[in-house]
Amino acid sequence: MRRLSPQNNGCIYYTGYIGPRGYGQVSTRGEQEYAHRAMYRLMVGPIPTGMEINHSCHSLDATCSAGHSCLHRRCVNPGHLELVTHRDNMLRSRTAMAVNAAKTHCIHGHEFTPENTYVTASGSRSCRACNRAVNSERKRRRTAERREQRERDGTTPPV
Repeated sequence: MRRLSPQNNGCIYYTGYIGPRGYGQVSTRGEQEYAHRAMYRLMVGPIPTGMEINHSCHSLDATCSAGHSCLHRRCVNPGHLELVTHRDNMLRSRTAMAVNAAKTHCIHGHEFTPENTYVTASGSRSCRACNRAVNSERKRRRTAERREQRERDGTTPPV
């Protein structure tokens, strides 16, 4: 590849065509391919089905804004390209999923332990201690509302 630009941070940016998602693109045997995937295949070996290439330079750069403008997406340095699963690639990103997965405590300070955590149907983690507190408060409020209603109606609770 003749369209390479070494950087001071160790990255090697592809300077050819950059697609709308910020990744360099090359034409290999008449087919479009991301430049970092082509470089990995050429320098390291085949990319097994179900695996993705992670830019380790991006994962280590906390100052990177991420997204389509991330310059690390242009990096084709084989030393910065790592074979990972889709899940690992997402968890190394700065997506909401990755940020939430890294949390060790709920918003009220309870630790996410196996005993105190359950996974909802949508796949989110939820705090059992907070859920108990919400349900207890809801029950207390409903009981008070029923009591007030009976007092207004002049009825007595069933025995």
